[in-house]
Parts: sequence; structure tokens; C-alpha cells
Amino acid sequence: MIDLIFQTEYWVIIQGFFNWVAESAAIMMVLSGAMAITWLGYERKRRGSFTKRKAEKKEEEFDVSKFLRGLSYLGLILGIFVIWSGVMGLILNIPPSFRYEAVTGDYANHFTCIFLIIIGIVQFMKPIADLSLSSILGLVVAAVVTFIIAIIVPDGVVQLIAGVINPKWLLVIIFIIIAIVVALTAKFYIGTLQKISKFLSWPPIAFIIMIFCFVQGFCLWIGGFSIFGLNLI
Repeated sequence: MIDLIFQTEYWVIIQGFFNWVAESAAIMMVLSGAMAITWLGYERKRRGSFTKRKAEKKEEEFDVSKFLRGLSYLGLILGIFVIWSGVMGLILNIPPSFRYEAVTGDYANHFTCIFLIIIGIVQFMKPIADLSLSSILGLVVAAVVTFIIAIIVPDGVVQLIAGVINPKWLLVIIFIIIAIVVALTAKFYIGTLQKISKFLSWPPIAFIIMIFCFVQGFCLWIGGFSIFGLNLI
């Protein structure tokens, strides 16, 4: 009974937190601006210049960039929250801040929601830009599907299959096929997102994003208005 109460209270806390995130698009915008500062500092140091498109130095040659890169990995978590805020704002028509609700109206600012979804994806993708995410996704999906098949297939079907091929080998074949298909399918889409992420973290672009996030975020949070009033409905 104690465990049940604890789990219930724990779930209420989590649910309350995500509800707060959904209602705090303005704060998520400001936090995105702060994250853009880490992109600006890390990429400038890594590339050796504010405007260079490619790095000419090894990361091991500077310690500051390691610290900034460590901060950028917070984007994996922050990106999820930022995406959640944008998506829920669109779906539930939630104002980006209480001040915005009081000054402008009790409805979402669609421009802010769409921007948060895009910048949230970028924050999530940037720290893992060098990983073969499509391969990892393929392996995970293949493992889950193969596990489910092994559980739900009736014994009678297993015995029938055993007369043709060893069921274990069949599961291995299924695992390999699914992993390859998912990896190849995801490679194009994930690769595109990673390229976009790298472009947006280029110092001049990151600087513009940083300024915009801070200006738009504080306008929504404190002023109660948006510098862009796009609303789709």
C-alpha cells in the first residue's frame, strides 16, 4: 500500500511538471537562448574562428570547449522539454505565459510553438550528431519487435515452424531484416536533421538564434506579447 501511494504521488509530481512545461513556452524560449550560448562558445572555439565553417583544430587542444560541450549535452534533456512545450501549446492552444494570457489573449502563439518544436529537435540532435543514430534505432526496434514476436507466437505455430526451420534462427533472421530496414529508412531523415543541427550551431547562426530566443522569450514572459503574431486559426 505504501509503495502504491508513493508511486501515485510520484506520478502526480511528474505529471504536474510536464503540465508546467507545457504552460511555460516563454521560459523554454529563454532557456533555448541560454543553450545557444553554449553552441556559440563551443563551436567558435572548436572551429578556431567565429565565421569558419569547418574546424581546423582537434578538440583535445582546448579545455574550455570540453566544458561547453558538456553543457551542450544538457540539450538532450532540454530539447525534450522544449519540444513538449511547443507540441502541447499547439494541441491544447495554451498561451506561452500567464502574462501573455492576460495581455494578449487566452490562446497559443503558433509561431512560438512551431519555433520551439524546431529548436527543440536541434537541441536534442546536436550532442549526438556524430553517433550512428539510425543504426542504434534499427537495433532497438528490431530487438523490441523480435521480443514481442517471441512472446505472442503460440506454441502450436512454433512447432509448425520448427518443421521447416529452427525458430531461433528465424528470430535471428527477423531481427537482422528489421534492423537493416529501419536503419536504412531512418538514415536519410536523421541525417537531414543532423545537418540542420550543425548548420544552426554555426556561430553566426547560433548568435542570431540566441538573440532571438532571449528577445522573444522575455517579450512573452514579461511583456505579454510576441514580436511575431502568427496564429494559424
